[in-house]
Order: sequence, then structure tokens, then C-alpha cells
Amino acid sequence: MVWQSKLPIFLRLFSRSKHLSSGWTLIEVGTVAVVVGIVASMAMPSFMGMKARMDTRNGLTILKQTLQQAQRSAIKMGKECRVQLSPSSNPPKIILDADSRYAGCLPYQEVPLENVVFHHNFSSPNIRFSYKGNSTNLGTMVVESVSVTGIRYCLVMSNMIGMMRTGNYLEEPPTVRATHCEKDV
Repeated sequence: MVWQSKLPIFLRLFSRSKHLSSGWTLIEVGTVAVVVGIVASMAMPSFMGMKARMDTRNGLTILKQTLQQAQRSAIKMGKECRVQLSPSSNPPKIILDADSRYAGCLPYQEVPLENVVFHHNFSSPNIRFSYKGNSTNLGTMVVESVSVTGIRYCLVMSNMIGMMRTGNYLEEPPTVRATHCEKDV
């Protein structure tokens, strides 16, 4: 036991003498389990909120990239491209128009937006890009979380030049307006 007296005090607390049995007592194991449970219960809401924000941001990114892909394809192929918004389907989707004139505008026939709901204020669910990449559609799309309320992002698309911008949406849908889309994403 001479070697134990030379250890620092914090190591002496964890060393056991030879006559004690090795292992953990039931009280020690129970205490550790309670502490881990308390810490996990405090961290869970933060993780759920973080996951909801990531899912919603991912939905917005997929929406924007799909529209930009259709726009680039229209320019590249020198022909009109048209996609359809399907916000009422489960999950919401962006669908390539079934007309054979629009073949090749998107690599996939439909692009689902998982774990989100989206709203728009376009006059028609069809979004059309001319061979120059211009769009006659003017509108705003709002992507919001399914699991956590209050997490909303928006995409505003201008007509004529087909420019798009994203941001945080400040109002509660179904009211969808470009003025409520705060530029920040």
C-alpha cells in the first residue's frame, strides 16, 4: 500500500485496496444512469430543433437547386422547360411536366421534399423557363418544418429574368408574400 500513498489525491479516490472486491456497486451504477438520463433529457429538445432546421433547410436547398437545374437545362438545350409544384402530395414534390417537349429538363421525373410542407403563391403550379432561362412566373414559396412549428424558409422568384433569392419567412402561412421573406439564408 506504499505505492498508493504516493499517488495524487484524485487517483487515490479511484484506487481500491486489495481486500475490497473489484467492480461497481449498484448505487454507483444507478447514480450514473440517473445523471446520464437527466443530461440526455435536457439535450433532446435541442437536437430535435437542430434536426428540424436541417430538414427544412435541406428542403429549401433541394427546391432551389431543382428550379435552377431546370433553368440551366432550358438554356443548355435551347428549349422551354416546365416543372410542376405539387405541395399537396405527401411528401411534397417537384414534378417534371409529363409532356414529351420537356424531356431532359431534369435528371429525375420527380423530386420529393422530405420532412417539410411547402406553400406558394404562384397563379399556377407550373413553373416555366424559356430557352433564355427567363421565367414568366413571379411568386414566393415557403418551406416549413413538419415536426417543429416556427421554422420557415422562403424562396422568391422574379419574373422575366428568373432570378431567385432565399431567406427566413417571418409570417405564418397560408399568407405567402415576398415582403415577408427576410433575406438571410
